[in-house]
Amino acid sequence: MDRDNKPLAGKRIVVTRAPEQAPTFVRALNETGADVAILPCIDFAPPEDWSALDSALSRLAVFDWIAFTSQNAVRFFSRRARELNLAPLDLRITGTKIAALGTATAEVAKREALPPDFVAATARSGAEFVAAFTPLARGTKILLPASDQAGDRIAEALRNVGADVTLAVAYRTYMPESLDGRVLARIRNEGADLIFFGSPSAFRNFTQMVSRDTLEWFVGRCAFGAIGPTTAQAIRDAGLRVDFEAPRPNTSDIIKAMTDYFASTNRETARK
Repeated sequence: MDRDNKPLAGKRIVVTRAPEQAPTFVRALNETGADVAILPCIDFAPPEDWSALDSALSRLAVFDWIAFTSQNAVRFFSRRARELNLAPLDLRITGTKIAALGTATAEVAKREALPPDFVAATARSGAEFVAAFTPLARGTKILLPASDQAGDRIAEALRNVGADVTLAVAYRTYMPESLDGRVLARIRNEGADLIFFGSPSAFRNFTQMVSRDTLEWFVGRCAFGAIGPTTAQAIRDAGLRVDFEAPRPNTSDIIKAMTDYFASTNRETARK
């Protein structure tokens, strides 16, 4: 299929995550014919203090489950385990099982040699993950590696259903010092059809880093897309519209949601 006949041909999609954090997503967008502009609004780094995670890693045998609720939790957990000379096989020796929120997180876990024993495949939020995981979680000891900004809502929800949860910071989420001025200028000069947010933090950082004039420019000219209900709610809480929300937080469903959105707007335009 030539580029002009691809489903997102001619559409400029602004992705707010750093390219190294979403290579599969960006590549898949390019394959649909989209012109992708990468405008990183969020970045990730190791925690300033590894002590909580290191303590948990030193006593893995006490945990029945390790629950991963994001791809970054898997990546940073695995990186730290390797630094401490712990192999994935150690988990199998201890009998610790792996749970994952969503198929994208599950795929990263598989690549890190941590194949999940349970996947909440349709979960789009922490609440949906807990609801799906509850029958297995009740009465067990769970290690929950998370971002420093994740809060304790998932941990508390699991405790409320009878789990003993250890929450350990595995990585930091932070706002870049500034947006890439060259990319922003290109978007302003050449236009954009959609800006896509993969987390509430990316959206909030975006609104803090851009000027009021730039934010109004995006609101007036671009559709706003969200990876799921939590991110969509953050956008709405800021008084902005959400044009589409992905049914599940994986690449194929996100791109389908984008394609369906543009198809519906094209039909509406044709009727006018």
